[in-house]
Amino acid sequence: MIRFQLFLSILLSTQTLLAQRITLNAANQLPGTPVFIQLPNSYSLLDHYEIVDTKTGKKFAAQLLDSSTIVFLMPAIKTLNPAIFNLQKSKLVRRSLINVTQSDSGLRVSNNNKPVFFYHTAIVDPPADSPSYYQRSGFIHPLYTPSGVILTDDFPVGHVHQHALFAAWTNTTYRNQFIDFWNQHSKKGTVTHSKIIEVTEGPVCARIKLLLHYVSNEFGKILDEKWTITIYPTKSYFLFDLELDQHNNTTDTLYINKYHYGGMALRGSKHWNPDDKINYQSPWSLLTSEGYRDSAANHTKAKWVDVSGTINKSKAGLTVFNHPTNFRHPQPIRVHPAMPYWVYAPMVDSLFSIAPGASYHAQFRYYVHEGSADEQFIHELWKNYSAPPKAIIKDK
Repeated sequence: MIRFQLFLSILLSTQTLLAQRITLNAANQLPGTPVFIQLPNSYSLLDHYEIVDTKTGKKFAAQLLDSSTIVFLMPAIKTLNPAIFNLQKSKLVRRSLINVTQSDSGLRVSNNNKPVFFYHTAIVDPPADSPSYYQRSGFIHPLYTPSGVILTDDFPVGHVHQHALFAAWTNTTYRNQFIDFWNQHSKKGTVTHSKIIEVTEGPVCARIKLLLHYVSNEFGKILDEKWTITIYPTKSYFLFDLELDQHNNTTDTLYINKYHYGGMALRGSKHWNPDDKINYQSPWSLLTSEGYRDSAANHTKAKWVDVSGTINKSKAGLTVFNHPTNFRHPQPIRVHPAMPYWVYAPMVDSLFSIAPGASYHAQFRYYVHEGSADEQFIHELWKNYSAPPKAIIKDK
């Protein structure tokens, strides 16, 4: 059972949150992008909240994500440095523009009634001409653009084990045994969805929390992986964050060996796949933050990676941002020389491990756009993501 917490209200502290003034150095903040503020106190009672621009008196929705973290979308205002808002109770009940719908197969996310993506909770069987060991759950497909173009592929021709937006380690060692969670045909391991932890919807964002397992065919469950996906109600493009936390609950260390791929991956459209003789139309274009293009980007380090291409006469694409706090940031990437897939692969440089009781954390932002890559706008989004505004909070 999913516990839908409709955040049409925000938690109210035992200390009244009626007179908080927020001053932001918001030089890097783009209108419509999320701002997260850590509040000085914890709050526990439900209520509705908003921020008010002190210059104009205009009011905007605010939402509490946990007992002391509030989020709002940066308004389009004239004075950004500093930007000053009052945080106050709201009489207006604002509806959620991001909706999450559950079915037996998974979770469908929409933005103002436009499909954004589908997350698979149930096991998906491969095509009839492929072995059953390719079945998989715990991945996102399809991923849409605002105009409805599908950017991803699942069970692609030539690489049936790849699954649109997915994560897996490839070359690992556990109890002196080789385990491959990526290539299911190795019959060593896989990644599976376990359960939906929580789904919340609110006026500023929707948030999905999921539990996945990294499972060895020989040793059973080795890693718990928690996904936290936060989706924002942007208009001309889609924007969402994905955080993953892997925890080793066993008594032995998992070693992620030095290797040329494995990690958080993206498999692009079937129309970009030259092995798919029926659907192929043209290759994608890949560009990194460091200016590398296509296969020349392989094993270079990237703060962000954009892919785009033509799908049924429409240009569309996706940028993935690698958060500065990620392990070995900026992380190396694996870019396949011919197929439309790439992956953030921190093990390219050297081995690392997840010890018993230890965790691995990574977070990414996804920007889904129409047309080709707009490098200037991507750069602005990167500044926004990598250097969020600093807030000063005082009583009014």
